[in-house]
Amino acid sequence: MYASRGVCWRCAPRMHLAVPPTYKREAIAWFSSAPTDAASVETAASSNSAYQSSRKSVLENDADTRRRPSLSLKQVIPPSFEKQSRANLDSSSAVALFNDVVRRSGTTGSPGPIAASQPATESRPGQSQPIAATALGEWEIAARMKEISEKPVEPTERLRLFQNDIWPHVKELRGQIPKHLYMSTTKFLAETCDAVAEQGLTRTGVALSKMCATIGKWDLDVRNQLVLSLCHTLISRKHSSSGRNAILEELVELWKHVSQLRRRSQAQNHHGLHFVLPAVDEVIKDMSSTSSKRKSSSERDTINMSATTRALTSIFIQFRVEQSRELIPGLLATMAVLSDPRLARDGSQIKAAPLLNLVCAALEQQPADEGYVRNAFASKIRFPPSKLSELQAYIVAQWPQAVDMVLGKDAAWRQGHASSHSKGPSHASSASSGIFIFHKQLRAAYRSRNTGAIVSIWQDLVARLAHNADLGRQMHEDPEFLDFWIFVWCAVRRPNKLQETLAVMQQVSVQPTVRTYTSMMHGWKICKDSERIEALWHKMVGSGLKLDAIIWTERISGLIEAGRPQAGIQALAEMQAIWKKAVAAKGTPEAAASVAVQPTIEVVNAAFKGLIGLDRHAANEVLAWGGREGIEPNIRTFNILLRESFRSSNSPEDVKSLLMAMKARGIEPDAATFTIILEELLGGMQNASATEQVQVVEQILRDIEAAGLRANLETYGKMLYAVASLANGGADEAIAAVQQHMRAVGLSATPHMVTILIERALSRYPLPPDAGATIRSLLREHRLFNVSQGDQTLWERVMSAHAVTGDVISAIGVFGQLARAGRPVTSLPCLTDLLKALLVDKGDAKAVQDAKEVVHIVLNHKLKKAAAEGELSLGRDGRYWRHHFWFLARENSLINWGDVPPELESKLRGQ
Repeated sequence: MYASRGVCWRCAPRMHLAVPPTYKREAIAWFSSAPTDAASVETAASSNSAYQSSRKSVLENDADTRRRPSLSLKQVIPPSFEKQSRANLDSSSAVALFNDVVRRSGTTGSPGPIAASQPATESRPGQSQPIAATALGEWEIAARMKEISEKPVEPTERLRLFQNDIWPHVKELRGQIPKHLYMSTTKFLAETCDAVAEQGLTRTGVALSKMCATIGKWDLDVRNQLVLSLCHTLISRKHSSSGRNAILEELVELWKHVSQLRRRSQAQNHHGLHFVLPAVDEVIKDMSSTSSKRKSSSERDTINMSATTRALTSIFIQFRVEQSRELIPGLLATMAVLSDPRLARDGSQIKAAPLLNLVCAALEQQPADEGYVRNAFASKIRFPPSKLSELQAYIVAQWPQAVDMVLGKDAAWRQGHASSHSKGPSHASSASSGIFIFHKQLRAAYRSRNTGAIVSIWQDLVARLAHNADLGRQMHEDPEFLDFWIFVWCAVRRPNKLQETLAVMQQVSVQPTVRTYTSMMHGWKICKDSERIEALWHKMVGSGLKLDAIIWTERISGLIEAGRPQAGIQALAEMQAIWKKAVAAKGTPEAAASVAVQPTIEVVNAAFKGLIGLDRHAANEVLAWGGREGIEPNIRTFNILLRESFRSSNSPEDVKSLLMAMKARGIEPDAATFTIILEELLGGMQNASATEQVQVVEQILRDIEAAGLRANLETYGKMLYAVASLANGGADEAIAAVQQHMRAVGLSATPHMVTILIERALSRYPLPPDAGATIRSLLREHRLFNVSQGDQTLWERVMSAHAVTGDVISAIGVFGQLARAGRPVTSLPCLTDLLKALLVDKGDAKAVQDAKEVVHIVLNHKLKKAAAEGELSLGRDGRYWRHHFWFLARENSLINWGDVPPELESKLRGQ
């Protein structure tokens, strides 16, 4: 059975943990029950061996800890400790080392050897021992924000104070920010945006938009206001050439951020800003869909919206039409500015090419004249009225040139966009960006650990760079691309290629940054090369490069995971010692932040996660130390503890007390918490009866609701998959219970869930005689009649199911529908099922001919895709061509060798 898209292959085995069912049934009844009183909370917390007990023992000895004199590291680290294997790690040695290091770093004396890698700072005479700064309380944050708002300073200075003093605390609360603080923050940001627009300030728009997004303020009228402000500043003031370019760069960056808003794929994006836009055909399809909805709609806003506005709003498909309409004035102003040779050069148009490409598609369908521009600015817009009228007059006058720029076949921006009708979303400087293709190929090769393919991709990249100046420009503008190469070479142990990459960085004028070195360190963590991690660290410290929390975290977790836990613990204590010394020298945590990095719970979590499977006692000591230093555990800390407790504890009381401790601390469970519980509880129900399975399902759902969370489609999908993964596909009653709960809250089954149910129907061995009828019944029940409904994965599985159940006609029918829709089946396991079904009777000429057609379509699709992605070397896909599907095709003479390129023929012939 195929693993669900909600659970990767790596995680799937965890859903079948061999935990005695009796333990699991005892566990389900208590995991979200609130403690009855303070005494019961204390009792539960003290019984928690994973967290509270160790912390209590450390707290009892804290006074003695501060009195003990510092010891040299040589007195603590046994000479043989460095050489011990992970399996034979001495728990007491690790704890002793940790205790000594953190106690020494907590004394008022010199930090000693652990601080030697950072520049020394002088302590102020007479200053008391500094204490780690704790996070501000929510009401204190609101008070500080009000104080800053009322200060008689310029908006830029006010924003700087907010970013330095308030924003880090607000950001820590995102997802759990109290309502009053959310209102205060949004009010402050909105007032700042108004001030920016009123005074025409620059270099603030992207930062403001990002902060609004972080706290969940998606209002597009604010982004439109910031765009209009930049455009008005360009046309109303004189700027130097570099000043104009900087404003235009900010304008394009702001549009990039707008394109990423409300996209889940960008929620954890750490690769900077880039355009994330739909393909042209998606925009055109949305235009048609919106138009048809308008004909049947009685909503006033939709009826009054012009066809051109509807077309342009389709560019921002992640928002409702009435929301994205707020961006139209800013979009028109951007077109006018970019088309004005007095303000913008070709380079600015090229950078905005992905956006202009979709504007072109919209205006080709629904043209816009000067009258449309006037009407677009006639509605209420959040922008100073006097400036708005000035900007409107400019846009109307410039509009003919703007239209020519967008629709012109020889426009400069098309140089950065190989095709004005892209077949895929825009992710870089253009939808067909060279580095985007290389990046995609590299990620695929790294995921499959195909080092040969990685080297081949690099060789192609270097060869193309020598003849393509635009590729070098793209690398210069997207340095994260080369940072990823740095990571890959370190992870696959290719130091010679690492040197080549550094040379290419110099060639395209990209300077290594802390992020580059973090990528390098992360790669060495993957291959567990602790010596290089430390060598790089000492070089960075010696160079005076300003380090950040991310690279400290990589160093600490890297050393621990590379089998040097004592070095990782020492690095954590070193980080805290340097921070305390900086606070002592500078006087305040705010001033100290300019020269040192304060350890946070994320850093402690990284060390804790690495240690807990290696030395549980040492891990608990790290966590307890964090608490003494004011670094309190968060939900991620408890999730780590929860998973480890499920795996290693012999008593459900440990897990129970963990969850009760969470409640006592006011830490709310998140989606990951319930994912862990679902996997562990349902994963141990292999031998449970139908009644017991239903009880588990209903108890988990009740407890999710009791915790104040609403189970969403993702939660139901994981639960459905977990139950369906049990022996014989789980009990029908348990599956029905999940579906019944889902329907009760108004949720419908997704294609993903239907796929799970189809795979469940095929999971029994031997296959029941009515399996085919079950598949057809499931499709009818969920009103799935053709490939235009559902998704690609669903229909590939449906095709496979028909083939496995002997319904060859239906199987080849689904294959043909997908091929005619331009979405041929790509799953080789599913295609293998189809080919086997067609070849059951080799005397059936029609079936054999169908099999040949299947192979022909799959081969042509793969070759066309390879050509479209930059002449992909077929040698990189060795595993693909060695799949059993191609063996069957060759052994049964289904391949037309005239279609096969020479470089591929030897692979397919098995030579």
